[in-house]
Amino acid sequence: MEFITLLALMLFLTLVVSHLFNKMNLPAVIGQLILGVILGKGVLNIVKPTHEVELFAEIGVILLMFLAGLESDIGLLKKHFKPSLNVAIFGVILPVALTLLTALLFNINLKESIFISVVFAATSVSISVEVLKSLNYLSSDSGTVILGAAVVDDILAISILSVMSGTLNGDFSAAKLGLMLGLWVVFGIITYVAYRWLIPQIMKLSEYIEATHATTIMALLICFLFAFLADEVELDAVLGAFVAGIAISNSPHFEEKINDDIETIGYGIFIPIFFISIGINLEFTTFFQDFWLIVLFTVTGIIGKLFGSGFGAKLSGFNMKDSYVIGSGMISRGEMALIIAQIGYNVKLLSEEYYSSVIISIILITILAPFFLKHSISKNPLQA
Repeated sequence: MEFITLLALMLFLTLVVSHLFNKMNLPAVIGQLILGVILGKGVLNIVKPTHEVELFAEIGVILLMFLAGLESDIGLLKKHFKPSLNVAIFGVILPVALTLLTALLFNINLKESIFISVVFAATSVSISVEVLKSLNYLSSDSGTVILGAAVVDDILAISILSVMSGTLNGDFSAAKLGLMLGLWVVFGIITYVAYRWLIPQIMKLSEYIEATHATTIMALLICFLFAFLADEVELDAVLGAFVAGIAISNSPHFEEKINDDIETIGYGIFIPIFFISIGINLEFTTFFQDFWLIVLFTVTGIIGKLFGSGFGAKLSGFNMKDSYVIGSGMISRGEMALIIAQIGYNVKLLSEEYYSSVIISIILITILAPFFLKHSISKNPLQA
């Protein structure tokens, strides 16, 4: 019953902070992130990263990205593939360079400096998706490029991590790289076949099943299956959920009711727990000791994505205002960077000495990112 009590507390406080932040005309997700910091290790230490919390959080981020896929326009994604690629590539190069220089400046050894730079190359678009949705900007050209770039960014970050973790640990082989790339190709083929033929037929079939919310349940099954498959081929589960959402949304049998049902399930319980979970691991034990390192990691982390991704957008023909929106949308690190940092810590690529500083910087960037995105959109509102 302890978890049920904590769950009730978190949901109640989510309502309170969401109301307050909406009243202040700020994205509610910022309040939920800060709430996680207050409830977690860094302040009150009421909510701990238990298995139950992590499970609810994982379901939350999967549902959030599934919703992003459901609300995406495949035509716009295809149209903006090249800009998305430019945004992702430059949004990886600049953060890697700036973080590597920062780490070396603080006399962190080269091996660890390289790995830390990979951590800050990752983008977590889940936070940006929430802000874009709240401001009705998700289906705009800029919002579509952010989503497309985030998918490419995830693949780039995972590829770099796989290669570097192998080379830095002396366990790299061309065979391993070939196997990984082969699995990604297989996943791509399965996705295409499912998108073109299987999913439309499955969704059609679900309409004849005599069960309450049969089509919604079938959509969830497809979402979780694709999340599982993506995870199995060493891609991110959220990428699989996003792809599943796109596939279902473009099925002739997709109904808006499915989207409404998933939103009710997600925002009613799982998605708020995901945002809270990001902040609960934040500790301030080394904050003052490594203050300037944390400051520089945070500043270069923001600048790297803002200017790197923004430059990629400008190179693709977007004006300065749109480029600012796109650069801002790529700032957030969130769960993707935290996962990569944890992997590195487990295989001794990230030492205990700098682990907390990296985690604090990631969370600070994640909390600050929505402010940049909201400001950029306020300077570039959609024309009615």
